[in-house]
Amino acid sequence: MKKILLIVLIMSSTSLVLRAQSPAQKLRLARSTFEQGRLHELPILLENLQNFSESEKVDAYKLLTQAYIYLEEPEKADETMLKLLQTDHYFEVNDAVDPAEFVALYKTFRTTPIYRFGVKLGSNITQPNVLNYNPVNSGTSTYKYQFGFNAAATAEIPMPFLNNRLTLNPELGFIIKSFSYQGEVLDYSELVASQTTGTESQKWITLPVSLQYRLKENRLNPYVAIGVSADYLISSSITAEQKRPGNQAVELRSFDANPLRERLNMNLTASAGMKTKISGGFLTAELRVYYGLRKINSSKTLFDNQYLAYDYQYIDGIYKLNSISITVGYIYNIFNPVKLKN
Repeated sequence: MKKILLIVLIMSSTSLVLRAQSPAQKLRLARSTFEQGRLHELPILLENLQNFSESEKVDAYKLLTQAYIYLEEPEKADETMLKLLQTDHYFEVNDAVDPAEFVALYKTFRTTPIYRFGVKLGSNITQPNVLNYNPVNSGTSTYKYQFGFNAAATAEIPMPFLNNRLTLNPELGFIIKSFSYQGEVLDYSELVASQTTGTESQKWITLPVSLQYRLKENRLNPYVAIGVSADYLISSSITAEQKRPGNQAVELRSFDANPLRERLNMNLTASAGMKTKISGGFLTAELRVYYGLRKINSSKTLFDNQYLAYDYQYIDGIYKLNSISITVGYIYNIFNPVKLKN
């Protein structure tokens, strides 16, 4: 009976001492205990990590994992390794310093992000790719690019089951595309040319999906990508005016261009970019080219807005849209470390 009371008293005293110690003191004692080979004592020494900082918890879980490996308790070693990776998602082993058994166990866990979420903002330039002009316009017509705006919610899904360099990149974005129009129409009765100028602004919801290929793993992590995008036109407006030599100009006016435009568009995309590690994710910068696959208008609707066509003599060519965008953004890593199946 006296022996039992003595054991209980010793354990109680030890518990009180451990509670009075700071996390740093507990870790020093745990390391000393580990080096002396008293591995069975570590679970008690490191039982309560409530007041430990993140780095202190990592050190404690690392000691416990190694102890369980040497004690041949693989389930407990897996459990503490998982806690280590859940505490520090960016923990990496050092092959030159860490025990081979610890390194081997680490490699049996998924330690890479399962996906990333973020946002991108930027600007674009858009240039109509004219397929043919309408013969009604006997003068000349030209288009010139203007600057627009890009914003997107972006996701990245690494694809290590195919290739460690591949990442699927779906996005949901909002784009404003703008370009200018200038046309001349010859008045044969007076042998003078009227000049029509205008600017069109289009607002699109876009769903691009691309496949990224990382060229190199370094500080900048450069990549290239190819993909497609499906776009839906929300609204389009044209602001136009016409100058008539010797006559009063037709005033500047805005028109709803929705009836003149196709609502759906498809693009091929090609991108080049880089990702720099910052905190828990990446700062990104990307250059992307959009090559339009569908006509944005048709000859059937060119004259649906008669004021624009006959008063301003604003007559479009049949065209597709090509764009170049530059965006910057931030994507945050989402981890879910698990034990990999053999």
